[in-house]
Amino acid sequence: MFKKNSDVMFEIVKTLVAIAISLVISFLILVLVSKTPVDAFFKLLTAPVTKIRYFGNVLETMVPIGFAGLATSLLFRTGLFNLGTEGIYYICGVVTATVASQMFGNAFLDPILTILISSVFGGLVALIPGYFKAKYNTNELVVSLMMNSILFGLGLFFVKTFIRASDVPSVASNKFMETTRLPIFIPGTRTHIGVIVLLVVTVLMFILLFKTKLGYSIRMTGLNKNFAKYSGMSAFALFLSVHFISGFIGGMGSSIELLGMYERFTWVALPGLGFTGALIATLGKNNPFGVLLASFGIAYIRVGAEIMSRTTDVPVEMAAFVEAILVFLIMSQYFLKKWRDRSLLKEGDKANGTV
Repeated sequence: MFKKNSDVMFEIVKTLVAIAISLVISFLILVLVSKTPVDAFFKLLTAPVTKIRYFGNVLETMVPIGFAGLATSLLFRTGLFNLGTEGIYYICGVVTATVASQMFGNAFLDPILTILISSVFGGLVALIPGYFKAKYNTNELVVSLMMNSILFGLGLFFVKTFIRASDVPSVASNKFMETTRLPIFIPGTRTHIGVIVLLVVTVLMFILLFKTKLGYSIRMTGLNKNFAKYSGMSAFALFLSVHFISGFIGGMGSSIELLGMYERFTWVALPGLGFTGALIATLGKNNPFGVLLASFGIAYIRVGAEIMSRTTDVPVEMAAFVEAILVFLIMSQYFLKKWRDRSLLKEGDKANGTV
């Protein structure tokens, strides 16, 4: 018990110290590149909460990366280093655009059906790398990266050939029907009810992982690849199930992002959410609530950096620097290791002394 408590405390302290150090380093960099480093740093930290509209921007940014993080974390939990969420987001965006431009005109059913169709399609597409992994034990990273390129090419071809709008010069789909658009959640912002859906999916994923037999198998297989085989559960079925659920969540995130923030499909490049999802999953320790907090934190930094770049002489790329420092410190195997070792020894001595 004492080791478990110590591990939890170590991760909390490690994360807090990493955040503090990354902020200190960021400030030192601002001193070098900005004429007003104190003002720039203050805006980076506080600007997102100074206006409802700014905080709404944080929530809007959090939704797509939150879904990407949840989808990726489920794969990571199973011990699969799969970055296929990138391609899933793109192809499911194409599906969303196709469906959303020809629905029934019912404001209640249209968004639900569009999101459901996109989610199921994402799950089915994700079964492809899942099948190759389960059947032939292929390298899931290589297959997922190849799938991203294939899905992007197919999706862009479909948009240009079948659903491209004739009323705009750029590559874009026809407009979504108004009845498919997601309602605004916070007045005065573009924050839509996708935020609520993200919270619900986070809770459901936590229940799946920690309250069900499938979740137990997922967690144990992540620790020991042979668990599924020796526990009586089909490893083939487990890998397919995990990939389908991950793809389902990715497809849902893509559809919600489009229906909440866009009026037509305009992506002519991959959205860049595959690696972001991996970043969020890693920072969140593959725990659904950790992923939610990590997605909020990254969204906050990005919005803060964007506001800072508009109001000071610091470029918006500062956000990427802060993210990189955070990941480096949190993921370092030796960061605060000596403190942890001493903590374990002290708690061990206490436990032995009470026996």
